[in-house]
Amino acid sequence: MVNVIHEDGNSCRIDRYWSILKKYEVNLKKESRKLKGSIYTPKFIVDYINKRVIIDNINLTEKTNVRNIKIIDPACGCGAFLIDALFKLKKITGASLKELVENSIYGVDIDPLAVEKTKFILSSIVFEFEGEFPKKFNIYCGNSLDKRFLKKKINKNFDAIVGNPPYVRIQNLDEDMKNTIKDWSFVIGDSDLYIPFMELGLKLLSKNGKMGYITPNSYFTSKAGRELRRFLQENKLIEEIVDFGHYQVFEGITTYTSITIISNSPKDFFIFKKVEHKEDIKKLDEIKGYKIYFNKINPEKWVLLDGEDWDIINHIENSYYKLKDIADIRVGIATLADRIYILEDPKEKGDYYIKEINGQEFLIEKEITREIIKVSRIKSEDDIKHNRRRIIFPYKKVDGKYVIIKEDELKIKYPKTYEYFLHFKDILLKRDKGKKKYEEWYAYGRTQGINSSFGKKILVPPMATKPTFIVCEKEDALFYSGYAIFPKLEPFTDLYLLKKILNSELMKIYINKTSKTYRGGWKSYAKTFIQDFGIPKLSQDEIKYLKEENDPKKINEFLKRVYYGRKNPLQ
Repeated sequence: MVNVIHEDGNSCRIDRYWSILKKYEVNLKKESRKLKGSIYTPKFIVDYINKRVIIDNINLTEKTNVRNIKIIDPACGCGAFLIDALFKLKKITGASLKELVENSIYGVDIDPLAVEKTKFILSSIVFEFEGEFPKKFNIYCGNSLDKRFLKKKINKNFDAIVGNPPYVRIQNLDEDMKNTIKDWSFVIGDSDLYIPFMELGLKLLSKNGKMGYITPNSYFTSKAGRELRRFLQENKLIEEIVDFGHYQVFEGITTYTSITIISNSPKDFFIFKKVEHKEDIKKLDEIKGYKIYFNKINPEKWVLLDGEDWDIINHIENSYYKLKDIADIRVGIATLADRIYILEDPKEKGDYYIKEINGQEFLIEKEITREIIKVSRIKSEDDIKHNRRRIIFPYKKVDGKYVIIKEDELKIKYPKTYEYFLHFKDILLKRDKGKKKYEEWYAYGRTQGINSSFGKKILVPPMATKPTFIVCEKEDALFYSGYAIFPKLEPFTDLYLLKKILNSELMKIYINKTSKTYRGGWKSYAKTFIQDFGIPKLSQDEIKYLKEENDPKKINEFLKRVYYGRKNPLQ
């Protein structure tokens, strides 16, 4: 029997298989990567997960027969996790590689080429180290999420479930896969394929087993991750989370990820590790984590902070009001074909604007356009003042609400716009992959914002490096690519008063601690992350002071006193 782990001369031979594996994974067709979510997993990620769920968990005193040890990657690709698991099992069991491949290593992938490559690499390893080939494999081609396939091929529980499940948004799935994932209870709304894979792992996990996945960290806060969050929290199943924040672990792919380690042994808390520096990515064992108690996090949105930071955020959120209590937070117009509808900085010709697209010029009646603000591009009220964007608005007001202008009327009243729409009819019909039936083929892709965008408001971009809340006094202006806050409670209907609170250092601290981080230090200011920001109840003297004071430093000091009184944990 060859001990492949402890013989120094074997390390280069093992690394050679990683090189082969990487070549296989990277050469997967780009279209396959998009539709199936296939991404090459770096070795240090594989090593960390497998150590946590295999090395730290397989108890040989309970496994008197190595044939009873079962490990699976339910979306194995070309076998990265399984190859590493094979060597780790060899180290802790002393069993032959052949025996482990035949009895302990399981994998599934929807791509038949990936399955064959996994079998080839496993065969090559066994032959090189032991001079013979496995007589059977437990590597299957199929859809792990298909419950009929699951029952037929993988009808057992596993000691270790590992992997990097596919990340594919539901709108990019084919109809068969969309129908398949409906069978999984964690799938709600605008889901992602990795979420039912996490549910699958929980279903396959043995009583004393562990599961380790690297997935997007979006399930911490997204609506799509709500049922998963709730289940993990209520059953206290998480053992550890390693959050990579805005640091990227996959070559050439912008994905914000985390490692989640799950076990079927409930506990009161889990360990949370946050990668704060790029050099820590490959030193995960050295990151000092802290305890997150399950009873202290809100299943609607996980804010994973240590004790001191948690106290600060808890204090802010438990002010007299929350932002969502005093204001409506709305999304803007969604056409699903902005380049057709938006006139960036149009030239004028009498009663018409000139729309330039694809090297052609079209006349658009001015009367059918409205001003629109691209929130992600503005930085100040001055930008709004000088805004030149217009949007073709094929709607009219009837009984106080905007409704679509019917085709016959559009044709007569706005012939140039109608002619323009006809030129791009095929593009407009292909929105939503041509499957949605619109009230008129030139209607906006979504009805959101058509009646709720008008009025004075505070605009906020979806992402920013600091609080950027901007007053828009243009009541007739529409908006897109961002959010708008419409206050409904005095004294916060004074937009400039509320703006001073929202642009404060307190909001910056709150967002920095609770919001999603993107590359370059950008933070999300989506509704999910701003709606629970606390708003204090102000006395008349405090209102007067805040209205009159314009020095940001003095405003910040004043607000800290209002929020915290004499007990200011920020100092």
